[in-house]
Amino acid sequence: MMPFFHLLFVFVAAPDVLAFPNFVIENASPLLENASEHTRVAIITMPVSPAASLIGDPVIINANPVVHPFVLSRRSIRQWELFITGAPKLDFETVTLYSLTIYAKGTQGATASQSISIQIADVNEPPTFSGSLARGDQVTEIYILEDTALGTMIYRAAAKDPEDAVLEYFLSPEASGFTIDSLGTISTAAVFDFESETRSFSLIIKVVDPGGLFTAGNLKIFLINVNDKDPVLTCSLFNIENCVLSVTSINSTLHNKINITLDEEIPIGKTVGVCQATDEDNLGDLTFELDPWNIYFAVDKEHGTVVTAARLDVERAGFARIQSFSIKACDYDRRCASILVTANIHGINDNSPFCDRYLIRYTGKEVIANGTVVAKLSCHDLDDPPDRIHYAPSSGPIGSGQLFEQVSNAENIIQVAKELDYENPELIAAGHIYEMMISVFDDLHPSHTAFYKVGRVTAIDDDHPPNCVTYKITSGDSQVVQRFWIHPFSGMIELTTQPDYETVKQYNLTVEGVDCDRFHPRTALTMVTVNIEDENDETPVCTPSFYKAVIFDNVVAGTNVNGFELNCHDRDSQDFEMRFEIVSGNENHHFGFDPTRGSNTPKLIVKNPFTFESGAEPHQQYRLMVHIIDDNLKYNKVTRPKTGTANIDIYVMRVNTPPPPATSSEQRKGLTVVYTAINTYTSSGWYIPFIFTLMAVFFAGLVSWVCFLLWRYGNTMGCCQKMAMEFSKPKPKGMKYIAGDRNQKEKIVTENRNKKLEVLTETIVYETIFDGEAVDPVSGNVYEYNSRTGARKWKKPPSHQEESLADMYSLPEIPTSEEPTSLKIPMQE
Repeated sequence: MMPFFHLLFVFVAAPDVLAFPNFVIENASPLLENASEHTRVAIITMPVSPAASLIGDPVIINANPVVHPFVLSRRSIRQWELFITGAPKLDFETVTLYSLTIYAKGTQGATASQSISIQIADVNEPPTFSGSLARGDQVTEIYILEDTALGTMIYRAAAKDPEDAVLEYFLSPEASGFTIDSLGTISTAAVFDFESETRSFSLIIKVVDPGGLFTAGNLKIFLINVNDKDPVLTCSLFNIENCVLSVTSINSTLHNKINITLDEEIPIGKTVGVCQATDEDNLGDLTFELDPWNIYFAVDKEHGTVVTAARLDVERAGFARIQSFSIKACDYDRRCASILVTANIHGINDNSPFCDRYLIRYTGKEVIANGTVVAKLSCHDLDDPPDRIHYAPSSGPIGSGQLFEQVSNAENIIQVAKELDYENPELIAAGHIYEMMISVFDDLHPSHTAFYKVGRVTAIDDDHPPNCVTYKITSGDSQVVQRFWIHPFSGMIELTTQPDYETVKQYNLTVEGVDCDRFHPRTALTMVTVNIEDENDETPVCTPSFYKAVIFDNVVAGTNVNGFELNCHDRDSQDFEMRFEIVSGNENHHFGFDPTRGSNTPKLIVKNPFTFESGAEPHQQYRLMVHIIDDNLKYNKVTRPKTGTANIDIYVMRVNTPPPPATSSEQRKGLTVVYTAINTYTSSGWYIPFIFTLMAVFFAGLVSWVCFLLWRYGNTMGCCQKMAMEFSKPKPKGMKYIAGDRNQKEKIVTENRNKKLEVLTETIVYETIFDGEAVDPVSGNVYEYNSRTGARKWKKPPSHQEESLADMYSLPEIPTSEEPTSLKIPMQE
């Protein structure tokens, strides 16, 4: 970096006038021409006396040149900064020195000004192209004949360096067949052949200055096929490949033979060519014939129309795929012009693939390891050449994230994707049997193929050489993927990719024809309109494409299954042009759609009830494959209907589930995997018996607690019932208490059962505590007494008292209603 410097400009001012500005310039000297916008050039300080002030800000006057990229910006009250605005851009090659005058005026009329010179330093800039290569976002196209001589100059790249330095030119890739010299002249360095694989070359021209700066341009060179043929017989022969028709025109003076491709099984009488002939020597009528005679083709003698005369079937034994014959146009003198036609009969996809086995079983013992092959499908196609066979899962646990998967690059091999363990609850299927269905189909041919010939553009040029015109499409094909290409020499417009009517219905192509004058070329434009016809090439798409549901077996016929309905759309058909079919999985026709056609939102309903009790239902799982076909025509316009698919899994749950019946595996279709396991124990499953033991202990304790609660509840109820019965009986009229010792726990109640109880008297007797003893002076017996209440009792009762007590506690065995009844009531302590 160059050092900064400071310039100080001092002005002498009279009293009461402005002081001269004091400039401090801080910038690299000189200022670089590539300095960015907002780069500071100088700081301007303008001190004034206290009694004076400025009118506004200082301004730039008398700039040289007048248009300059500088502006003043206030920094503080007495300071301003000089910045670069960026417009116009600093360019050393345009202006090397700017001269600016800073002018300021005070409120008292005093003025001050100062001139600043700003030197622009030269910076090395990259070179630039001139001409067509100057547009860096475009590719310059050059067309040369395939027989161009070695060392022929074909193009010159013009470039200029802003500093007028000597430039060097480079061409890449180096082995492209072209060379470039120090002046930018490109010449051929090889012999080219249009029939080879390479028909165009993409080159990058790089021009570098001595400082290493460079610029690059893109150049594309096309080879032009050269033909030398004299027309006598002109024929337009048809290529019919994959049901796509294209026309090839040939003249006998240009070519005396032609190859065409025809699909097999085209109708008999189909036109495959139209010929016209002219005779410069004899103006008489000409006749057409085939030589030699061919069983499969015929030509109209007068009109020259070539048609098929027999069935073309490449799969038939002895059929020759290549048919050769000559189309001749002869006059009365038998002067003939001929074109040799070689017809390649192309096999079409008219045979469905077939398989060696349609039911494959695999039985394995646990644990089945990941990657184990369980099935290998072997299918074939009779088409010649055989079409590629595809294997697509249609049902079952196969696919991404499932238990089984197809082997990469071998779709016909099915292998285990996850380790299968018999005890793993996440992988258990019904009966430990996994069923999968694989759909087998071959390739389908598209409606259009690449390089379909759309038409030819012909330009006439009377200059010499005559009709030397090259063609290119300049506009009208502006999509990301260009669909049209024009042959630069013949003017044949070809379709490179399949068109889409639903996206673009019409193309308006602008074709430009340029003559061969390299110095003053003349051009002509024409408009080619290509209309895309509608074709039924879109399949219906439904949401959801896969659905699972669970229903009960007592569902009533006509019920919508869980409110489910399909929502289908077709890009090239109306919503009412679709119909719905359940093609597989609908055993006993339990399910159907309502409606089956004329709507894009049909409902799935139960058509017939389930009868599991009769044994007529084979299983409870229904895997329905639904076809959505867009041939429900109203105006009969679809000749090749398209079919979309949807899959529905329905599990029918029984209300009263019986033991599962034994189902023969012979009744199942598709791929069946029988999974047999052995009862094994692994150390990693120690927690299973531990959990079961805890559950058993908890259950035993719970049962014991419930039994205890029931026993306690039974005793309480029995006691309550007994007390209720005692209280419901007639109560005694009076009570008699017998005094006894501490262990006495009974009382004698006598009553007359025949008398109605009117008054109920309840007496609570508390047991007396005797704390003293004494001797009866009369009987001499010892008695106990209570010192507080005076209550007494015999310590040892006499014999006549014991007899009396025995009489009072005895009860008759059969009491009568006429005699008093004694009740024995236990007393609570």
